[in-house]
Amino acid sequence: MTMHLDASDFAALDEPQRIAVLETMVVALIADTKVTPSEIRRFDEIVLGLPWGVEREVLGAMVRSARDRLVALKTQPEVLEYVGKLAKLLPDQMLREKLIFTMATLFHSDGELANQEKAILGLFAITFEIKPDRVNVIREALHLPPLPADTKLLLN
Repeated sequence: MTMHLDASDFAALDEPQRIAVLETMVVALIADTKVTPSEIRRFDEIVLGLPWGVEREVLGAMVRSARDRLVALKTQPEVLEYVGKLAKLLPDQMLREKLIFTMATLFHSDGELANQEKAILGLFAITFEIKPDRVNVIREALHLPPLPADTKLLLN
């Protein structure tokens, strides 16, 4: 089983769910507010490789719209509510795990994992109800060592 998103992951998704997937990836792109060329390349590689069912220009507009919605979130309660809504739209646990994996690959594409990115991964892992054993499966797919059993931070 692979952790990479593919066309089969999109087969049963409706439009709001596809937008939630895209918004999750946009969160990963802009999380630390420093969008590097390597992050943009990785984002484009992932997003353009998936069957969104829209033309490239429309997809670009969807990405910009998602970015604008995310930038408008100013308070912690707004962020928590937003991530909670994404979780409700994306109930499939395997898809949630693949999204966490995808977010982590975007975060790691610039060669560093900023504290803000770690916090966002933790927030999504908790909100998406990713169990510790599954966190370790994701870490293994990322070629990271497993977390010690008493670790509180997820995917650091």
